[in-house]
Parts: sequence; structure tokens; C-alpha cells
Amino acid sequence: MKLEQYRRNNPALAGILDRVALIRGYQAIVDGLVSGRAGQSVQVLNVDEHMLTLGVGSAAMASRMRFEANDLLARLHEALKDHPGAPKPASIRVRVVADRPTPGNPPQKRERPPSRSGSQALGCLAEAQADPALSRSLGRLARLLDPDAE
Repeated sequence: MKLEQYRRNNPALAGILDRVALIRGYQAIVDGLVSGRAGQSVQVLNVDEHMLTLGVGSAAMASRMRFEANDLLARLHEALKDHPGAPKPASIRVRVVADRPTPGNPPQKRERPPSRSGSQALGCLAEAQADPALSRSLGRLARLLDPDAE
């Protein structure tokens, strides 16, 4: 279903859909302006007439984008001449954002075998614990994780 048709069928969501369309439009423009960044992606997080907020995956890329912000802003305003009515941000803010796992690609869990040092650390915590119930639980966990206890 096309965006405009969906807006007509769901008027309560019209504002949200307009915002999504605006951010996607800016994303397409920014992608064209920052292409060739050695595989680094730049994500438009928010936009209004005051600020364009960009998200990048590393601190190094954030520093580079901050250094180039004035040039990028000038090129953005030039590109926005073809889009009358679109907000023209006065400045650019760059944030480092962590990669989020996609639903089809969950983060990999590392399986670790029980370790003697982990078991010993839990045993020490159990002995130092004033609460008897917590001390017993930590002691049981320490014995369970002890690879030599089998």
C-alpha cells in the first residue's frame, strides 16, 4: 500500500507517517552527500529547521563528520533547493549509535565453559555474604560451576 493511501486510511497516523517520509527523504539526500566513506553508514536520526541529527557507528566517524559538518551543511542546503518547503537545518549534530541487531539477525551468544576462577570468585562471595539465604545460593552456584566437581 502506498504511503499516501495509507495516510488517508489512517488519519490518526498521518503526522507520524509524514515524519517518517521526511526523515527518509533526508536520508536519501545525506546518502548522496556522504557516499564513499569506506563502508561507514550515516543515519538520519532527526531533522527540523534548527538541527539535523546524524548517527554514525564509530567515534572516529563522528569526529570526521563533525569536522566536515559546515561543508556538509552547505551541500545539504544546496541539495534542498530542489525541495521547496523542506526544513533547512541551521546546524548538524553527530551522535555515535550502537548497531542494533535486526530481528532476523540476533546477536550471537558466546558459550563459555564453567571456569575454576569463576567458581572460586562465587565461593568467596558466598563466604563474605551476611545474608544466609544468599550465601547458600551463591555457594550452590559456585559448586555447580566448578569444572573439577564432576
